[in-house]
Amino acid sequence: MTFPKDLVPGCLILILCAALYYVTTTFDSDPLGAAQGMPATHMPRLVLSVIAALAVLMIAQGLRSGEKTSSDMPPWKMWATAGLLGAAAFATPFIGVPLTFFLVCGSLPLLWGARDFKLVALFAVAVPVAIYIVFQILLGLRLPLGPLAFLS
Repeated sequence: MTFPKDLVPGCLILILCAALYYVTTTFDSDPLGAAQGMPATHMPRLVLSVIAALAVLMIAQGLRSGEKTSSDMPPWKMWATAGLLGAAAFATPFIGVPLTFFLVCGSLPLLWGARDFKLVALFAVAVPVAIYIVFQILLGLRLPLGPLAFLS
């Protein structure tokens, strides 16, 4: 039995997002007005909502294209990407969010075949800077900065 492209992974992502969203309902909430920036209960829900919306978009694109999944083994790049993102999740508390995103945004395009090194370098610098500005400065969240803690 074959399914439309991205239907199964998209549904798994939606199930995971729903389960994690439920977990966020068990968090203690900050008294109204006591939180500095975005309350701790809202940020995970916002991120999960964005992930779920992107998963729905992925499913819709797969259904629209009409491509069917193949029974072939996923390419090695997919496993390397999963390993890289898993390593990034473990490294974040030690090296901080900006350096983690710099390394991920620099290595993923190269892994998947990008050869315009100037654009990859620009991307690798721009994404962590944008994340720092939005989350640290505008939303007032305290991101783990690792060795770049002097920035805060």
